[in-house]
Amino acid sequence: MSNAAEKDEILRLQSIAKFLNGYVILALIVIGTIGNVTNTIVFLRHRSLRRMSNCIFLIMFFISNLTSLWSSRFPRSFLAITSIDVLAASIFYCKFRWLFGRWSFYMSYIYLCLSCIDRYLNTSRHNLFRRLVSFKRAVFVTVLISLIYFIIFVPDAVYYSGYECTASRSDRAIYQRFINYFNLVMCSTVPMVILGTFSLLTWCNLYSTRNSPRTTFYRQVNLMMIVEFTVIFIGVTPNFVFNIYTEITQSMVKSRLRTAQETVWRNACVVCSFSLYIGTFYIYFIISDAFRQNVKAALCFRKLNQIGIQTTPVQYMRTTH
Repeated sequence: MSNAAEKDEILRLQSIAKFLNGYVILALIVIGTIGNVTNTIVFLRHRSLRRMSNCIFLIMFFISNLTSLWSSRFPRSFLAITSIDVLAASIFYCKFRWLFGRWSFYMSYIYLCLSCIDRYLNTSRHNLFRRLVSFKRAVFVTVLISLIYFIIFVPDAVYYSGYECTASRSDRAIYQRFINYFNLVMCSTVPMVILGTFSLLTWCNLYSTRNSPRTTFYRQVNLMMIVEFTVIFIGVTPNFVFNIYTEITQSMVKSRLRTAQETVWRNACVVCSFSLYIGTFYIYFIISDAFRQNVKAALCFRKLNQIGIQTTPVQYMRTTH
């Protein structure tokens, strides 16, 4: 490839990357905001949903998604479109982005994984496993893990400061190395293993009790969540693969063309990973007719449809522990 052709290709790739990182991400932010706000309203207003043990996990998942979208994703998108860095314009926004933006990014994965584990325990035939599930325990776990992760990310709120909201590379070197490996494990490997494993186990639980007189409501909710976990699992897989590739090739000397190609692939993987932020509401809305009715009722400020709550509870087979 000649130098002129290579320069043209680099410019083309940079334009694609800018479009993905700017306009596409901004559109997904708006779509995700609508979905997460609506989800939060429906889950808070719906008595049957509020009684579920994983309600706290899901509500915190929606709130974490909103925080991550507007504190972390929006500044990047706005910068790509307008070349204006909103983080440099406000020291408060700078600190908020690097503390709550990073915290909410990780907590979205954590709350989703906790919800997935909760569904497995809730659908288990073993009384011991079902007794592990309670609203108070969910609140305790949520508060404890949130505080732990909050403490882990405090250093970034200290390191990033100044007029341009930057951090000294030398001061942050050790912490940066820790974050790189922490991100690979806690935002890629662990969530994929948990979502894949417990979604399959939950499906097996539902299949084994398919003939039991379980409430239509709870069976439908569990099915909705299994589909949700599956879609998000598929969506975050490209980002997981790209993170591994980045760690393997970080010491390599790369040409400008290859760097431009990798930037496009990275932004494309980020777009796929937005299934975490925008998928939940739209999956629920497509799959469940009852959820669609409750969304309409919530938006019109009508009384929500409390479905399926008065049917006969499940009679599980006795098992030996």
